[in-house]
Amino acid sequence: MTCAEASQLIGPWVDNELDVRSATELEGHVARCQECKRERDELLTLGNTAREQLPMDDLSPQLEQRLWKSVRDAATPERPRARRWLREASMMAAAACVAVVATLSLQRGGGTGDEIVDAHVRSLQPQHLIDVASSDQHTVKPWFQGKIDFSVPARDFAAQGFALAGGRLDAVGGRPVAAIVYHRRQHVLNLFVWPATRADAAPRSSTERGYRITSWSQGGLEYRLVSDVPDAEVDQLVSLLRAP
Repeated sequence: MTCAEASQLIGPWVDNELDVRSATELEGHVARCQECKRERDELLTLGNTAREQLPMDDLSPQLEQRLWKSVRDAATPERPRARRWLREASMMAAAACVAVVATLSLQRGGGTGDEIVDAHVRSLQPQHLIDVASSDQHTVKPWFQGKIDFSVPARDFAAQGFALAGGRLDAVGGRPVAAIVYHRRQHVLNLFVWPATRADAAPRSSTERGYRITSWSQGGLEYRLVSDVPDAEVDQLVSLLRAP
């Protein structure tokens, strides 16, 4: 295998898209060629950095495949020459893809943005806020059993000023989610919960149409808290929810 051939296969190898024979030949070449090894390591590092620092919220497999195919197409030269140019072009294309993935993750719902706010606003309409009305977590939590396939962490914080009002079934991004409702004075705070597809992640906040959305993952669950109360009060509730 030549370096030019190896360079065209490194991207698919990183994405686990090579057949066994091609992967074996590439690994043998990389073990002997320091320049190809550096190129492989750079792509692996970029992928690891993206997974650790960017939210990756449920992009469909078809969309992800199309994005990475675009990266490989952009990184493949018409003629095998100028390996340094090829490596730089590949890295630039991959970085552009990461940016697109991050933007689409925010725009498609995935736990932030329009769909979360839509679900919050929809809940404020008459008769839409609560399916099970109770301040008792031992009533709210069992109500979800059999309706969703995960345990709902419903807890009351009335003593701290965040009274549990109840819960309901909702849908965000085409997925069923649990919505736990809290009251803060005259304000409604919706906590959306569903199974996580990523490791635990610290809270991140954004603003959409005047509502603050705080997102985090913990203990195998994704959380999205939506409200219009002051930031300091949101942070207080997030701390309470994240405490053991």
